[in-house]
Amino acid sequence: MVKVDSPENSKDASETEAAPARQIAGNLPYTTSIGVFKRALQKITESERPPKFNKDYLNTVFGITGGASTPVIPILKKTGFIEENGTPTPLYAEFQTEGGRAAAAYQALRNGFAEIFKRNTYAHKAEKEKLVDTIVAITGLAKSDRIVGFIYNTFQAFQDYAKNAPENPEMPQARGVAEASETANSAAKGPNSIGISYQFNIVLPESTNIEVFNSIFKSLRDNLLR
Repeated sequence: MVKVDSPENSKDASETEAAPARQIAGNLPYTTSIGVFKRALQKITESERPPKFNKDYLNTVFGITGGASTPVIPILKKTGFIEENGTPTPLYAEFQTEGGRAAAAYQALRNGFAEIFKRNTYAHKAEKEKLVDTIVAITGLAKSDRIVGFIYNTFQAFQDYAKNAPENPEMPQARGVAEASETANSAAKGPNSIGISYQFNIVLPESTNIEVFNSIFKSLRDNLLR
């Protein structure tokens, strides 16, 4: 379980540190301060991409401070928007563009909420009730547990952008997924024969999600290598 929650209204810092962290199945990220996180996503679309997305950048440029800001960076790392060292990824850059935003948000959901997508490939288009039921099934929590709501709200923050992603969920990137060029070269195999060979150049996306590459090569195998 990735603990990215920032407890609200804590009585005392020492009490918070002493309290044992809840172990929740599914490794699903969440924040209790969803309004703050949604504001961070909106700021990404409006601001220049920094060399490093760190606490100073979040506090100073985005104006997001205090305990509510704590989960923002871990969630952005979990969903693939920034590297462990704080460097924004190509997915971050795509999210900043009008044309690539929906596909980037979809991929972020696939990265951060992989267990949900194992149960529903079209989870980014699912209604609240179905998503909540899926979260309950994954975590084993009661439907009334507040953390179920926090996980759903965090998912929904990306879902707001991802609903218009391309229909084929296996090829989410709007650009640069697999650009293939075909060159035909004829070669004589004998006095009266003609041989034709094909050369394919595949431009792979910059992604840490192995499912993207699996989808590319599966498509090649099914459609070209028969």
